[in-house]
Amino acid sequence: MNTLSSLWPYLKLHQRQFLLGTLAVFGAGLAVTLPAYFTRLIIDGLTRAADNNPATVGIGAGQVALYALGAVLSAAFSGALMIMVRRQIVYASRQIEYEVRRDLFDHLSVLDKHYFDRARTGDLMNRLTGDLSAVREMIGFGSWQLASVVASFVVSFFWFFSLSWQLTLAVLLVFPVIIGILFTLARLISARYVAVQEQNSVISAKAQENFSGARVVKGYAIEDREIREYKLLNNELIRRALRLTTVEGPLQASMSLLMGLAYVIVLIYGGRMILGLVPNSPLTLGQFTQFALVLDRLAWPMLSIGMITNMLQRGSASWHRLQDIFVAQPTIKDDGRTDVSIKSIRGEIEFDNVSLNFDGQQVLRGVSLHVPAGQTLGITGPTGSGKTVLGNLITRLIDASSGVVRVDGTDVRRIPLKVLREHIAVVPQEPFLFSDTIAANVAFGLGNAGYARVPTRISVMKSKPPPHADFKPDMNRVRAAAEIAGLASEIERFPEGYDTMLGERGVTLSGGQRQRTALARAVAREPRILVLDDAMSAVDTETESRILSGLKQVQQGRTVLLIGHRVSTLRHADHIVVMERGQIIERGSHEELLALGGHYAELERQQRLESDLSSEAAGQISAAAPQISASGEKVKA
Repeated sequence: MNTLSSLWPYLKLHQRQFLLGTLAVFGAGLAVTLPAYFTRLIIDGLTRAADNNPATVGIGAGQVALYALGAVLSAAFSGALMIMVRRQIVYASRQIEYEVRRDLFDHLSVLDKHYFDRARTGDLMNRLTGDLSAVREMIGFGSWQLASVVASFVVSFFWFFSLSWQLTLAVLLVFPVIIGILFTLARLISARYVAVQEQNSVISAKAQENFSGARVVKGYAIEDREIREYKLLNNELIRRALRLTTVEGPLQASMSLLMGLAYVIVLIYGGRMILGLVPNSPLTLGQFTQFALVLDRLAWPMLSIGMITNMLQRGSASWHRLQDIFVAQPTIKDDGRTDVSIKSIRGEIEFDNVSLNFDGQQVLRGVSLHVPAGQTLGITGPTGSGKTVLGNLITRLIDASSGVVRVDGTDVRRIPLKVLREHIAVVPQEPFLFSDTIAANVAFGLGNAGYARVPTRISVMKSKPPPHADFKPDMNRVRAAAEIAGLASEIERFPEGYDTMLGERGVTLSGGQRQRTALARAVAREPRILVLDDAMSAVDTETESRILSGLKQVQQGRTVLLIGHRVSTLRHADHIVVMERGQIIERGSHEELLALGGHYAELERQQRLESDLSSEAAGQISAAAPQISASGEKVKA
């Protein structure tokens, strides 16, 4: 009942289709038994036993032909109604599958970082494919067959009682046994099917991680270990699937056995009634034949009860797994505090005594900081000091536990999320690229204004299909952004230039090229606030210098948060803060921090020493290398 109540909003959108389909099922169930009725009339007419009176006149060939035609037409009518059933119920199930998938994807798009930090991609994919297919089968074929079983039983027992109530009661002796077996095995099927689907999710997640991390797996030469772990997961899946089969198999076999038992009862008891061995229970040969033919028609519904029970239990378990996604709610969202009148931001940032506790650990402690609009703030500090968290607080990927984060003097919790994030671009240390062209990846944040939100919780028949969007990136902005990111010259050397297709997550590019592509994507968006989270850690110092030179024109009029470890990256910032253990321990300009002689000055000294040692080592290698003459022979220096 819980499954039906939670599915009802979708079923209600197609109630007309289900009503027509159900009526057609009952009509077909009645029509399919009419040939047995006409067969009875023919047999009893030919044997002159229609009313158990030997003096009754039999039927002629014309009437036999008429009854035969009625049997043929009723079978044809039943077939036509079953076509109507398919066009109503099965079509509705496909449409509901689309609507649920659409609404699931829409709901997943509003869930926040907190949810996806805990969800596994493979598990989500399994729910959106395997589980959703099981729900569609339950709604479509399952509900069709359930209605067919109900119709078959109603029509069949109407005929049974009209023919012989004594014989009908004898057949009913097996039904308590059927119901007991069904309820016992149904509970086991549901629990074991959930266990199978959970293991399927684990396997999907394992495969997805190995495909995405193929470079790491091959780099460490651990293919054999991963294959062994995957085999163990598959062995567990087989074990769970076999446990499911041990309860699914007996269900079908039990229905076959009980159906055979019903036949035995009809043959023994009905035969005795025909022979007159049962007092006050007359039964003609035609009536017995109709009873047997109708019981034969009931054989498939009886045998399909096991399959239907299995399908309904699988679909119900899968729907509960999908409901787990629907009931998940974002912790960060627009609420009653949101000021919808805010349409843009200038870029002024302020942290007012901000603290953050995350999973029982204090990540930030009383951070207070002010960044005027249009200025560049450099942030450095050891790993785990809370640098990245500051950028996450501005974009509201997380919210502060205490204190206030303000943009343009307004608490970020009052700014609509869409407005806030439309005006901020973030380049993470580990960028994500899509399996698309370089141009499409750079232009990913462009051209989004014309997309209206797809309506949800409405029937696909009443919603207009979203307009086909043939998005063509603004190549002038793409090339300009690639130039600033120091990527343009390399792209032009690719065989297909900006139309070069990238592999999954951009694996066809080097680490530095991926970072610069992500940087170009952020620059092309022309945001009011630009957050560079160690965005140049994978590039050499020469490329870094070239990128920083190009960024100078981008920084004009924009607020930039420059998070990094290299002093060469931070030195041109208007203001620099040094963090340690979630607190700001130093702040000032590059020159002021050097004069302070603290952590920043030590960092600058170490990096300068490393640079000098690297230069000296390179010079020694160059001097020691043998010179080659024009003829290719080694000569002394």
